[in-house]
Amino acid sequence: MDHEETVLRNPALGARTFWLFANAFSENKSGDPPGLPIFLIAAGMLYHRSSVQKIKGMNFESGLLKAVSDRPDIIAGLQYRIESYAPEALHALQVGVAAGLLLREGGEGLPAFRAIGPALPLAIREASGHVNEMFLAAKRLGTWFAIESLESLQRRLMIEF
Repeated sequence: MDHEETVLRNPALGARTFWLFANAFSENKSGDPPGLPIFLIAAGMLYHRSSVQKIKGMNFESGLLKAVSDRPDIIAGLQYRIESYAPEALHALQVGVAAGLLLREGGEGLPAFRAIGPALPLAIREASGHVNEMFLAAKRLGTWFAIESLESLQRRLMIEF
C-alpha cells in the first residue's frame, strides 16, 4: 500500500467523506439516513482510487449501473475491499459522531448515521486534489445508493454480508 492511500484512509478524512455521502443519501431518500452496511459498501468504493476516478465525474443521473458497466474493476475485488476497509470505515464513523458531523441513530438491527447540519463547518469545507475527488465520488454514491435497496446493491455489486 502506498503512502497516499494510507493518508486518504485516515478517520478524519473518512468522517468528512461520510458526511457528504450521508447528506446526499438523505436528500435523495426522503430524509432517511444510510445504515451501517451502506457505509461499508461506500468505503470499499471510496477508498479505491480506480472507483473514485470513474465515479467522481459522472452525471448524477447516470447511476450506479452505468458506472459498473463502464468500469468492471469497481466490483472486481469489492467484497475483499469492503472487508479490508471495514476498520477504517468504523473509525471514520466514530470520528464523525465524536466531531459532531454525524448522528448515530439506533433502532432495530444495525445503526444508521445521519449527516448533521445543512453544510459542513467552514473550516473543513474546502479541499483539492485527490481528496476533492473522493468528496465528489461520495456525493454521487450517496445519491445512487439512496435509490437502491441493500439487497439490490448486493446483487448489482456482487457482494455479501
